Amino acid sequence: MTINKKNESIEDKPIYGKIDERTKAVVYKADSYTARFMMFAVLIDVFVRGLNIDISFFNSNWDLMLIVITGGIISTAYQIKNKVVFNAPHKKSFIFLIVLFIISAIIAIITNILF
Repeated sequence: MTINKKNESIEDKPIYGKIDERTKAVVYKADSYTARFMMFAVLIDVFVRGLNIDISFFNSNWDLMLIVITGGIISTAYQIKNKVVFNAPHKKSFIFLIVLFIISAIIAIITNILF
């Protein structure tokens, strides 16, 4: 419980709002899709690394980072599709994701150049 300014007891509220059974089911299903993708992507990555092909992308471990980022995109896209993350039209939600992806790419490129 938390106490407000008048020292009255008020009930705790979840950070993300009300979470019902449907929301939990959608989140679990999105995470299961992500887990399946990541499992098979890592399996393929291990196979390709076992071939000892000299590709700098695999040697620098960016392939593993790409697997994690893609898994997050899969989970987020599924949650947006089922209106768990954003309760807005799909177009605005996906534009938000694209803008976020572009900003992240710019930060990564600048960081790579500086360091």
